[in-house]
Amino acid sequence: MLSISLPGQSWAHGMRVGIKMGFLALTSIVLFWVNAWLALLVTLLGVVALYTSVEGAVRKGLWLMKPMLWIVGIIWVFHAFRGEYLAGSVVCLRLLVLVGLANFVTLTSRLTDMIDLFLWLLSPLEKAGLRTGAIGLALGLVMRFTPVLIERVGQLTQSWRARGGKGASWRLILPLFITVIDDADRVAEALRARGGIQ
Repeated sequence: MLSISLPGQSWAHGMRVGIKMGFLALTSIVLFWVNAWLALLVTLLGVVALYTSVEGAVRKGLWLMKPMLWIVGIIWVFHAFRGEYLAGSVVCLRLLVLVGLANFVTLTSRLTDMIDLFLWLLSPLEKAGLRTGAIGLALGLVMRFTPVLIERVGQLTQSWRARGGKGASWRLILPLFITVIDDADRVAEALRARGGIQ
């Protein structure tokens, strides 16, 4: 199973996860009030500078952004079709900044630290009888399986092209769904064997 976290001892790795997540949340709120494309472009360049300050972050960050580039492209074409070029650029730049920052936080944070933070935030719910441990486990699995899913889509697309297919196809949805269900089944069995699921 692939890991999203990037190993290293950079300044970003040494920063506490709570501070990075707080900065991400604050930035997300502020950016939704920013509608100037130039300000968003400068912010995006700042995000790029963050990636260049950590060894290996640029390459892995671009890999994580690949699926998002398709979404951003579709959104911009939709706005361009309606003649809203400026509004489309603002929306796309905002998405790139937010997803880029979120990926940077994930890349420079250990999964265990992030789960511990989520469990701390959810701790008041334990008084209501909610099993926060199960929620933390679910969040950890989602973060852990995200790069696996991206890699699986890439493998299926390459196999499709090797057999004469052009580009991605809707026919890949079923085999992708089957492999994801199979992986989920195996993880569930492993968790049951270790007493993780009651």
